[in-house]
Amino acid sequence: MRYESQDVESGKAEEKNRLADLLLQAGPTYIYPASLAQQRLWILDQLQAKNSGYNVHLGLWLRGSLDLSALHSSIQEMVNRHDSLRTAFRLEGDKLQQVVAETCNVAIPITDLTGVADPTAEAYQLARREVMQPFDLGKAPLFRVRLFRATPLDHVFLCTMHHIVTDAWSLQIFAKELEQLYGAFSRGQASSLPLLPIRYGDFAEWQLQWFHTEEVQQQLNYWTNKLKAAPALLELPTDAPRPPEQTFKGAIEVASISSDIIQGIEKVATRCHATPFMVQLAAFKVLLCRHAKQDDVMVGIPVAGRNQVETEGLIGFFVNTLVLRDDLSGNPRFTDLVAQARETILGAFSNADVPFEKIVEELQPERNLSYNPLFQVMFATLKSAVRSHQFGELTAFPYVVSAETSIFDLSMTLIEDIDRKWWAQVEYNTNLFRKDRITRLLSDYASILQRVISDPEGNILSLPLPSLAGSGDALNVIPAEKERKEKQKQKQRGTSPAVARSTPERRFKPIDREQELLVDVWKDILGLSEVGIRDSFFDLGGHSLIAVRLIARIQEITGKQIPVSAIFRAPTIETFAPLLRQNILPPPDPELMNLQEGDGAVPFFAIAAPGVDTFGLSLLAQHMGNNQSVYKLQGHAPIVWGRPFTKDELRSLAKEHVAALRSVQPHGPYCLGGMCGGVLIAQEVILELESMHEEVALFAIFDTWVLENSQIRLLWRLDYYRGRLQIFRRLPQQERLNTTRRFVKGLFLGNRNGTEAGWDETYWPGEKFREPQFQAPVLLFKRVRQPYYYIRDRQMGWGARSMRGVETCELNCRHDEFFRQPQVGIVGQILASRLQGIRELETQRAYVFSQHNSYSLESKS
Repeated sequence: MRYESQDVESGKAEEKNRLADLLLQAGPTYIYPASLAQQRLWILDQLQAKNSGYNVHLGLWLRGSLDLSALHSSIQEMVNRHDSLRTAFRLEGDKLQQVVAETCNVAIPITDLTGVADPTAEAYQLARREVMQPFDLGKAPLFRVRLFRATPLDHVFLCTMHHIVTDAWSLQIFAKELEQLYGAFSRGQASSLPLLPIRYGDFAEWQLQWFHTEEVQQQLNYWTNKLKAAPALLELPTDAPRPPEQTFKGAIEVASISSDIIQGIEKVATRCHATPFMVQLAAFKVLLCRHAKQDDVMVGIPVAGRNQVETEGLIGFFVNTLVLRDDLSGNPRFTDLVAQARETILGAFSNADVPFEKIVEELQPERNLSYNPLFQVMFATLKSAVRSHQFGELTAFPYVVSAETSIFDLSMTLIEDIDRKWWAQVEYNTNLFRKDRITRLLSDYASILQRVISDPEGNILSLPLPSLAGSGDALNVIPAEKERKEKQKQKQRGTSPAVARSTPERRFKPIDREQELLVDVWKDILGLSEVGIRDSFFDLGGHSLIAVRLIARIQEITGKQIPVSAIFRAPTIETFAPLLRQNILPPPDPELMNLQEGDGAVPFFAIAAPGVDTFGLSLLAQHMGNNQSVYKLQGHAPIVWGRPFTKDELRSLAKEHVAALRSVQPHGPYCLGGMCGGVLIAQEVILELESMHEEVALFAIFDTWVLENSQIRLLWRLDYYRGRLQIFRRLPQQERLNTTRRFVKGLFLGNRNGTEAGWDETYWPGEKFREPQFQAPVLLFKRVRQPYYYIRDRQMGWGARSMRGVETCELNCRHDEFFRQPQVGIVGQILASRLQGIRELETQRAYVFSQHNSYSLESKS
């Protein structure tokens, strides 16, 4: 943190140089269709609230003298080399597209922990928070790098990525290329990596074209025959009821596998003419069969999905999932089960080109948001991404952060680490299972492996499972029980959708305004001339991407914020319409909302502009100490986008906010603050309070300039049109043509853009403008580097307005990172310290006042 005074400079020559540099910076973007696997992950991201369930990470503990410049150059070279590291996603119509930036500059934030009592523990906590931070798939890049310095010779390197741009194979590529590039750059050598033959976008285009071939249909036929009439759910015993929607909350348990067991597995595999993976999977299926008491067992396994040699060196999301279905009925010998598993795996590998997403689309399983379709349990074996301790002149060790998410009910991964040791890792959903149950599962799996390597000819019901002692015969009743359950499900479902569509009574007319509206939207989005209120959206040809468009259209028309998952819970107009009629969503926040109770003494009022997201303010409140009362002030209107607030709008909001804050604190000293538009409103609130002779003891400003006369007009125009050009490039072709026609027409008619004119009058109000002034002291949090188009002023214009001065706190982060970890913790701590000083001063005032009153009463008596 640095405290600095106002320093205003101007240099025309320097501005010209900056202008010339910036003209060269605007680079194009490239558009590709999203691959089928990417489409599925994007849909899952839309269905769920922002979460980190699909975050993956690569961590290294680096020991030795680290060359930061070489590390930065290595990361930048990899970003330049791999399109996936510069990719974002957007939906155009019902087509999801990859938007690949031509360039992307990388920063490596460094957190110095050398002064911390336990830097190792602190580094791990910070790394865990970093891994749990979600991504916005609409903003590139979809990866982050961080560096934590534990000692001058010990650093933790952490790269977190969203799964939509990477997979396990890609992490190995990343680790290998990073080591090679760092080794070269740290020795002053150039990169020796070969040029990549294709881009990931080329693969996505090829995949979509290949989908129109006859081979695809042949492979789809294999999967529909293999998986037809399969059970929808593997019903493992759980410790809590299954939530109505997947939560992705998870944890990990790990157990070592001895070298004796690994060698024994290899011998059994040789005996059965199989691979060790087939033996390990067969043992895992026995475990599931015995615990779930189901003999029809479906397990998902990942495969690389890189059938073309050109894809082997690319970082990207290629991995596919195969569903392996085996019949364990009849208490077979373990060697027979291995033989069956071998045939299942070989058959699946021969038809592995069809993405899992298309198989789901073809089979149309019952849609249920509470579990994954077709399988809920995953099994995999892999080698750790880091395969060498060498990292240039440094020594590297794998650095693993335990996940707190699980995208399946349960996933078992057998891992060979850098030192050739093996581990069994179970990632599980904590809303379903407790830790002790998973520990027992791991113990049972080890017992199965131990027995089969000594007696592979034994029957699967005779294999010892310590946690299921005496329950070996339970499987004998499964077929009858399964048949009874299936009949019950059929009875509950009634007539199948296919039969329902064939009946003349299929069409039902809308009966109210909401249903009529939805019928029109359904017909427009699906391109149909007729829709009945009991027709399923998905039976009519709707799929996940179209569902996103449907919900967006409904929100646009009605103004109701409805989650995409609603269409899966209510897929017909008849069931969806009540969601529009009922107030199913929470009411909007009140104008004055308590974010933290505290003790009520000198509360802090965080002011936000109407309509903006205030989640960051809630995070800030959590980092200001339990005793500090924090309120949010946010009006419901006007919601202003693309133009400045008018003076009347600001004054109206200020009067409303003053009345609201005085309802909980009748008199000063007041402490308030805001960011962006919230600062403009807060300034009006301060002027209003001071006109009422109330004291404002603190005005906290978060990286926001004064609005007037703070920007260099020429450079602002450059940035304004540069931004519009970037938006123009992302428009569909027809919209580009329409925009071009309007622009040319405006040139000939001499029309000036209204938005630009509005900002001009606000930013540069002319000679008659007078700076508003107030007594409140300012605590200014700001970035070290400010945008190039602002004037030189370290106090961001506030020094000329505050009569009691500006205290400046600088943070090395972006504007949008102030209310994210770890910056929000730093901001909260500093702000809480200033507020504590004000609270103590107010306590002293109250004490002096009480003593004075006491003395006066004694004198009178």
